[in-house]
Amino acid sequence: MYYLRRFIIILVIQLLILSFISTIFIFNFNLERESLKIQSKQFTELVAKQAGIFFSNDKSRSSKDFLAFLDSKIGIDELSSAFTITKPDIISVYFVDDIISGKVNAGVDENFQKNDKSEINQDKRFFFNNKYVAIKPFYKNNDETIGVVRVEVDNIPLVLRTLSTNAVFYLLLFLILNNQAFLFYLWTKKKRPPVDDSSYIKEGSIGSIKIMQKIINQIIEDHKNDSNTNDKK
Repeated sequence: MYYLRRFIIILVIQLLILSFISTIFIFNFNLERESLKIQSKQFTELVAKQAGIFFSNDKSRSSKDFLAFLDSKIGIDELSSAFTITKPDIISVYFVDDIISGKVNAGVDENFQKNDKSEINQDKRFFFNNKYVAIKPFYKNNDETIGVVRVEVDNIPLVLRTLSTNAVFYLLLFLILNNQAFLFYLWTKKKRPPVDDSSYIKEGSIGSIKIMQKIINQIIEDHKNDSNTNDKK
């Protein structure tokens, strides 16, 4: 029973420490995700500007031709690296007339801005939205809206990025908190049994009586020796 109680206490302490570290991890992950959102918006804005240039000068409405143009001119991988985002899963181009007619669902509102309530912009798994969608309209000669660029970025790699970036910090924090818990245990550890422990009181009393008895016997013996010495004189 004693060891079971100790084991439960240790387990509870470890769970508290891990919960605290998990809270810090979630905070760091949210910071990474907010940074990804900002960078993804800037990335999509640049792609939208290139789409406006391409479709203003080219009568083609092929998104594949545009992506090939973008990749050859700038490079999608290079753009992703420059904006410190994970490589986009999907880069889509939707045109205004197709959106208005309902031919496609781009996940935008009537002003061709991102509609956060649209189901196409959500992918909730593992207790959070797995993807982030950034949408920017592009224009013909910076005036007439031609369409929108839609970029989907996966949030899952952020988990590994957050862990790899802060792994040493989490490990040191775990060791330090365990060390502090151990020191607190040593500080609060009782060196004596409880006062109401009758067996401890009994043993202590018997030991004291035995010591007193030895002292008294020694005094009596010394007194007898002194008396015998005086009688001989």
